[in-house]
Amino acid sequence: MRTPLKKPLYLDIFEYVHGNIVSGAYAADGRIPTDGQLMRRFHTTRATVAKAMKELERTGLILRRPGAGSFLRPADRANGAFVSTLIAGLGDTEFFEPICAQIAQACHACNLSLIWGANSPSTPLDAASPIDALCARFRAQRVSGVFFVPDEQADAHSENRNLLIARALSAAGIAVVLLDRDVVSFPAQGPYDLVGIDNVDAGYQQARHLLDVGCTRIHYVTRPGSLWTKSARIHGFRLALEEAGIGFTPDCVHTGDAGDPAFSRALLRQKPDGIACFHDPVAIQLVQSFQHLKVAIPGHVKIIGLDDVRYAEFLPVPITTLQQPCRSIGIQAAELMVRRLNRDTHPPRRILFGTRLIVRSSTCPSPTR
Repeated sequence: MRTPLKKPLYLDIFEYVHGNIVSGAYAADGRIPTDGQLMRRFHTTRATVAKAMKELERTGLILRRPGAGSFLRPADRANGAFVSTLIAGLGDTEFFEPICAQIAQACHACNLSLIWGANSPSTPLDAASPIDALCARFRAQRVSGVFFVPDEQADAHSENRNLLIARALSAAGIAVVLLDRDVVSFPAQGPYDLVGIDNVDAGYQQARHLLDVGCTRIHYVTRPGSLWTKSARIHGFRLALEEAGIGFTPDCVHTGDAGDPAFSRALLRQKPDGIACFHDPVAIQLVQSFQHLKVAIPGHVKIIGLDDVRYAEFLPVPITTLQQPCRSIGIQAAELMVRRLNRDTHPPRRILFGTRLIVRSSTCPSPTR
């Protein structure tokens, strides 16, 4: 039995520092932890820390000054407007990290001063005071626009909170560009610019690939929450099955903890031969759970994820997935923000990109050498 490969430690360091940057933890003075501090925190060598910091420097988020340390890259504040980020569930998936990096680079190129914002506050946002406080904070920072990733991790009240936040920002004269998801239930469309992927097509492409590799008993596994994107992806998944003449019922969709052996056993009792997962973390948990139960992948069941997280290809069973065009999403979001700050009065734009299929061993056996 092969030992599961661990994610390289330098990626853990990269994700830790990057997550703190985009959450605003280092925004006060621009200084980030020294190499020595990171070495002690992660119990590693200077070379490993240096590799992580080199990756961060490549994103354009930091500057390395020999003998002085590492600092957030200063934006050109002379002529550019101030914009910020509001990202709910940051850290739940690494998907937003490359998008944030591209937004930072694009903002710098467009002469926008990007102030790294924060996650949505943990206090309930359907009360007036937290939303007022949120808007007051942005106004105090002279923020003219916010890149907003709505919260999908909460219950049904999250949609109302998201809409209230977007409305409050707009009422305060702050432009809003949504990333990845809308502030209203699918298939409705909110009155704000949005940049992301075509989630309906993504669900369709997942199912289509499983059909193409011979699956006929195809199920969908998702986590709780993720209201808007989940609904859109399941809709596309259903369209592909119905197009292929395979019946779709609500029993095809399973919501829960993919890493729970009890959940996996219940799923296996449905005898699926193909499973589309909401995103790669769900797919990875499911693969690990199935391996624990001695289920052969892709021999017994084939699995496809979505997002193409960094370590998906390094697992004992590399994950077939759909790759999101993070660079294009970040650039387009910045361009839309520039238009709104220039008083563009056109109706809200929805820029939805396609995904790219990355075929790996979880759906197709590796070639014999």
